[in-house]
Amino acid sequence: MKLVYQIPDKLYYIQQFLDYPSYKKLHYDVFRSKLLKLNTVKNTWQSVLLKNYKNSPNDTLLDPSYSVLKKMQVLLNTNPFIKINHDKIKFMLYSMEDSSGINWHDDGGHKYGITYYINRRWNHLFGGEFMFKLGQSKGFLPLVGNSIVIIKAPLEHKVAPVMNPLVPRKTIQIFIPKT
Repeated sequence: MKLVYQIPDKLYYIQQFLDYPSYKKLHYDVFRSKLLKLNTVKNTWQSVLLKNYKNSPNDTLLDPSYSVLKKMQVLLNTNPFIKINHDKIKFMLYSMEDSSGINWHDDGGHKYGITYYINRRWNHLFGGEFMFKLGQSKGFLPLVGNSIVIIKAPLEHKVAPVMNPLVPRKTIQIFIPKT
């Protein structure tokens, strides 16, 4: 685990989050599985999040008993940078095709919003960056496989448009409730 960037008590960007065999298994299972049925978020998300995007992300709820997700939960609860300490975590798989993204929002209804990046190879020309702003500070984090972004809400952020017609941007999203 390697902390690459942080805004203390607000944002943590950690690379090499899982051990390589676990990451490889997760990547294989997500990209090769025919069992994962993805659904559009178009009718379940607020329309302002998707405004001006040609395509909408797709998602599905993942089984928390899956071994890699169990390991991910332990690491979230015990990592040396920020302790999450929550036992009931819901894991959502998101897939963003070409021309999809998410507009500015702050995850205000949650204590934490967590994004884990699955894509092994991602060219910076493909878009899909995590962008954030906090007061006068603004920035973006590149999409790097086996990395995780942990934000403590509220923190304004968005996903820049994906601009790759061949490879979808795949992430696992985790929201930790306030209580």
